[in-house]
Amino acid sequence: MGVFRTCGSILSNVVTLGGASELKHQRGLYEHEYKYYQYIHGLITERKQKIESDLSALGQSIVDVQQTLVSVEKILTTTYQLDTLKFDKPELLVNQMSRFHTSYSSALSAGFGGVLGGTAAVGAWGLVSIIGSASTGTAIAILSGAAATNATLAWFGGGALAAGGAGMSGGMMVLGGIVAAPMIFFATKKAEQLEQATQELKEAFPELEQLLVAANEQQTEVKVYTERMRAICDNYVFEAQTLMTLIHPKGRWSRFYQWLRWLLRLNVFTAKQEGAIESLSKKTHVLLVNFNRSYD
Repeated sequence: MGVFRTCGSILSNVVTLGGASELKHQRGLYEHEYKYYQYIHGLITERKQKIESDLSALGQSIVDVQQTLVSVEKILTTTYQLDTLKFDKPELLVNQMSRFHTSYSSALSAGFGGVLGGTAAVGAWGLVSIIGSASTGTAIAILSGAAATNATLAWFGGGALAAGGAGMSGGMMVLGGIVAAPMIFFATKKAEQLEQATQELKEAFPELEQLLVAANEQQTEVKVYTERMRAICDNYVFEAQTLMTLIHPKGRWSRFYQWLRWLLRLNVFTAKQEGAIESLSKKTHVLLVNFNRSYD
């Protein structure tokens, strides 16, 4: 079979005036460059997956915070309506909770333009809201709609193009994935096309390598911040639930009993419960400040 194959190859080169040999050569060159492209592509994809995993973990912690805040808000609002405590109703805290709920809902529904979804989108919002700012210097947390999406993507891309970063396109590639180069050499029969495709691959390498550097940096930053924020969120949820149990040890019955005492003009809360409500208010304020420095 080897003799026949060799004879066939020689005959093919004779018939095509050496074209078959050149085509084989160009295929080899393309495959070599394509393997390197695949290698870099795989590394970026791996970084992207790790980033999304960390964002999803943070997002789940924020989901837990959101659910806890709903209950906290009810307790604090009811408490202020009863006007049973001696400290003033903190309008700032109410405003903080309202803005948190609004931003949370926007992140969950918009999913950053379809680039991310679910808990990863919530995690991205939570992460960027505490450390990111748009190229204008405006905190991303106070932006909304397309402006927030664009600013967030630019942050994940390493910053605005004007600042030397990869911009929104870089963020889109890191978070949304990058397209693998097509393996066209199996289908083409022209050496010229393969040569051109090989050159296009080579020209894409600098941008791809730069994107890998950005992805590495982003992954490191995301990991550090998400771990810190998850600890803050998880601790808050635990502490808030503990305090709420102290305030309403028997759930709805406790709320009814406290309302009844208020009607009878009796002391609604014990000293411990009053302390728990005040502590809950302060801890909630501290938590929400982490999500938007502009509240200060």
